[in-house]
Amino acid sequence: MQRPPNWESTSAHEVARLRLIGTSVSRSGNDEFYVGNHDANLIFQKFRNAALSKQEVRALVDSGVVGFQYQNVPLWRWLARYEDEGGIWSRVEVLAAVGSESEQRYAIEILDLGSQSIPSLHEYFDQKRVLASWLSDATSSQVFDAALSFLGSNATDDDLPLIEEAAAQCSPQRRTKVEEAIVSILSRTNLDGALKRVVEKEVDKVGQKLADVLFSNSQSLATETVLSCLAAKSESIRLHAVQLLYARSEIALEAAETLLTDSNHEIRLLAAETLKKNGVKLDDDVAKQALCITKPSNSLIGLFAGRETDDTYYEIYRMNRLLELDFSTLRSRANSAGVFSERELSVLYSRFASKFSDEIRQNLRDRFKGYFDRKIDEERSAGTIVAGQEPKIRNLENFMLKRFCNDALAALCGLAKVQDLDLVRDVIRDTEIDATKGILKYLARFGDWSDIERIRKLGDYPTGRRRGLLEFYQTKLPSQKAAAILTLGKGRVADLLALDLDNEIRISLAKKLPRKVFIDLRDEVLLRELDRKDDEYRVVFALRCVLALPKSRVTKLLDRYVDRAEHRFYNSVHWLDLGASLPIPHVRNVAERALARH
Repeated sequence: MQRPPNWESTSAHEVARLRLIGTSVSRSGNDEFYVGNHDANLIFQKFRNAALSKQEVRALVDSGVVGFQYQNVPLWRWLARYEDEGGIWSRVEVLAAVGSESEQRYAIEILDLGSQSIPSLHEYFDQKRVLASWLSDATSSQVFDAALSFLGSNATDDDLPLIEEAAAQCSPQRRTKVEEAIVSILSRTNLDGALKRVVEKEVDKVGQKLADVLFSNSQSLATETVLSCLAAKSESIRLHAVQLLYARSEIALEAAETLLTDSNHEIRLLAAETLKKNGVKLDDDVAKQALCITKPSNSLIGLFAGRETDDTYYEIYRMNRLLELDFSTLRSRANSAGVFSERELSVLYSRFASKFSDEIRQNLRDRFKGYFDRKIDEERSAGTIVAGQEPKIRNLENFMLKRFCNDALAALCGLAKVQDLDLVRDVIRDTEIDATKGILKYLARFGDWSDIERIRKLGDYPTGRRRGLLEFYQTKLPSQKAAAILTLGKGRVADLLALDLDNEIRISLAKKLPRKVFIDLRDEVLLRELDRKDDEYRVVFALRCVLALPKSRVTKLLDRYVDRAEHRFYNSVHWLDLGASLPIPHVRNVAERALARH
């Protein structure tokens, strides 16, 4: 077919509008035909304030729903402009109830963010029929999972009879999953009842977030209910229950002996500690067998070597025994421990840092080189090191010096003396130091802008030698690094955001920035951040802008971002449009829920 003479003068956005019109008139005949991402964003750029037909707006809503997985298609403005008796969410409710698989899945997710109730289209397709459709075995797993997430967040106690009626028609596997959603619903009004349901219905999987919620208000939980949770099939529920019962000294000896063989090794550790607290001494071989994790090796060598052993929990158990010793006994153990005295010295320094402050400083000044050499000389003189052993020990010297320095520096920072700042900086400069809560807190308190680079350099994870009985890697180091960096960067946030930071730290920083900071920053700085390459960061930063800034400024920011000639990231447009288009109560609700999921 020959093109018309003026074809080349046709603009890209006019072609996109033509495709939109074609989409809007063919929806009834082909429900898999949507405006593409690029065309949808072109239409938004050129026609977001233009008069569009209801059919065009509906097609744009449908495209926004189907493209919601990556949040890179405009949606919120079209929702606000879709004229229907049911209001803003009416089209989304239709798609959630009777749409295609993709439409249903993402429409349910959007209703979830909007804190909407179970949709009901009319008396012939009411909530009961919608639930039956969502939970049916014939429904795809993606729609089913989205429905469960929605129900767990938005359904109420009044909805439970309908949910249970629909679940009764499901396969046993799906019915078990529905039970977790019911537990989530109950958790908002009846923690005790929710936990009882977990046990009675034998719910085998409870997500970590839900488990945290169920045990978030321990004062409200009766010990009898928590004790019943020891029989829960869910590992996360059992662990929380054991932790709480241990703190209350409510684990009986018989229960502790049973828990020593639990599938969860954190539970086994607490069981071992309970036995120790009650005077039952475990032989070292028994403790080692109970607390060491044997697992297949992931390495190629492991294919021939067999299995690997993770002794993390066994090491915690041994450290806890050292923590029980008095000063003189512990010092004696550290002195007699030889070259590999890291465990004993770590406990000695952490418990009695004030008594050993001068020794800690001296050892850190030479990075424990003198200490290591003296230990070798002592063992050589005592005949503990025989011929041929010293070279093997020297091969481990750098590894041991790092471990000594890590523990000693943590103890020194715990003393919180400003005069140690230069020494702390020197050790971090010369040694691979792990990030710990104490070191970050020290640098945030006494450091300055120059220490931000030192914080960045600190290792990503602790060493694995956890010192507290209930310390199970709960520290979120990117978040704590961000907190320390933010403290040091007060008054120069624009410079702070311009630093070369890891994405995890940058995302945590965006979450922690005070609302006033967003208000005070120039639009140029905000736009720069919305252009960062990391998808997750752009989403978080855009949502913080939406929550912090007045609607008029968000609209101005969106217009500048969309109308400029430079490259634009579609997900930044998507979330700024939320703040510019929906009524403020909806904006806050959607943005807060979306932010919590990033």
